[in-house]
Amino acid sequence: MTTTGRAVKFATSQTLIATYNVEVDRRSLLWYKSADLKQFKEDRIVDVIRIMNQEKTDNDVCWWGLERFIVPSVRCKSKQAREQVKQVVLCKQDKAHQDRQLKEASEWAAATAQEKATYYSSHL
Repeated sequence: MTTTGRAVKFATSQTLIATYNVEVDRRSLLWYKSADLKQFKEDRIVDVIRIMNQEKTDNDVCWWGLERFIVPSVRCKSKQAREQVKQVVLCKQDKAHQDRQLKEASEWAAATAQEKATYYSSHL
């Protein structure tokens, strides 16, 4: 089993925990589609460009969530934090894979020892 091509993908939205009835289809509760998300991302970049160029001077500009696009130090820290989390996740996945391989090898060794014990006890 190769480990190339693995990646960690980060969610771009806040987690929402909700309880649903069995009869309710969860997809029907979403009001947006992938095209909407694409448009939201494009609008976000346009807003950042306008803020950085000081094109928006009205007081109703919301900076919430745009800090990492506007402030270089926040962007750098955000990238570093994501990279650290990604490395930890990949390391834990590798450890779990190794543990799984060791468990399989241990189970194989135990089964082989049991077979040998059965054979020797019946033939000696």
